[in-house]
Amino acid sequence: MWKYSLPFLLLLIIGLFWFLFPSKTTILRIGGGPAGGTFILFSEGMADLLRQNGFGQDVDVSSSGGSVANLRAVEAGRVDFALVYSGDAYLGRTGLLKDEPARYTSVRALCRLYGSAAQLAVSKSGVIDSIEDLVGRRIAIGSHGSGSAHSAERYFSTLGMWDVMTPLYMGYDLGMRELLGGRAEAVWQLVGAPSASITEINRRYPLRLLELAEYGRDSDFFRDYPFYTEKVIPEGTYDGQVEAVASFQDNTLLVANVATPPELVDLVLKALFSPAGKQKLVSFHPVARELDVKTALHGIEIPLHPAAERFWKQRGLLQ
Repeated sequence: MWKYSLPFLLLLIIGLFWFLFPSKTTILRIGGGPAGGTFILFSEGMADLLRQNGFGQDVDVSSSGGSVANLRAVEAGRVDFALVYSGDAYLGRTGLLKDEPARYTSVRALCRLYGSAAQLAVSKSGVIDSIEDLVGRRIAIGSHGSGSAHSAERYFSTLGMWDVMTPLYMGYDLGMRELLGGRAEAVWQLVGAPSASITEINRRYPLRLLELAEYGRDSDFFRDYPFYTEKVIPEGTYDGQVEAVASFQDNTLLVANVATPPELVDLVLKALFSPAGKQKLVSFHPVARELDVKTALHGIEIPLHPAAERFWKQRGLLQ
């Protein structure tokens, strides 16, 4: 009899122990992005920073399709924090995000992290010299649901070119491999510069970036999408880039669900905006140099998390 009841008693004791003394280790979930993009690198830097700050929690970074996919995950509570483009957050909240019938009203902003620049890479030795040369071409634009893919569709639709080119929906690393193999003729990315995947391929297969800002000014692009602003990618951002490239950017925000505990939001913001925090994040990606209290609320078009609002009031950014 005892041979069969002892395992049962052991399980009962273990269950009672966990009920009386629950584990203090919980998982903090951060929504990252596609491989080869800035989202995933920045998120991994955040996770490492939080672990080193004695966060007392396991921190998990999940890859995703990008900005819009992260927006959905935060709204549904599948992740605690995520990186999302300001434009997607605004359009998602107002119900204007294409092919997204839901309104993402539970997502709240914590801060601006950095600006993500649109970058259109082609072979340096190829025949594509300008936007007009993309007619009839195959262009890798990012994964379905990514801020990159949405920005490409907005940009080329405004220029009247969306229906005369072939968009390829794939992540950044795969897009660059397709360009290398000749199956894509251009790659569009919306990322913090320099892009890890562009940098890697450019070392073996020289690339160049096409100018984008002028075409945006000559069309209604910046008027229709005011959350996009002009951005210059400085010369030398990539090996062999001898001239600055005029493009545009969207602001990358850190967001959370409105139900995320205030003390958790406060801990994350304190870690990010500490000198050691910035230094840690720059070691993962140089775009983290943009992390600054002075610009922490720039480009935010959705409500702040209550804890973030209190955090920035204490630092004089809000009344």
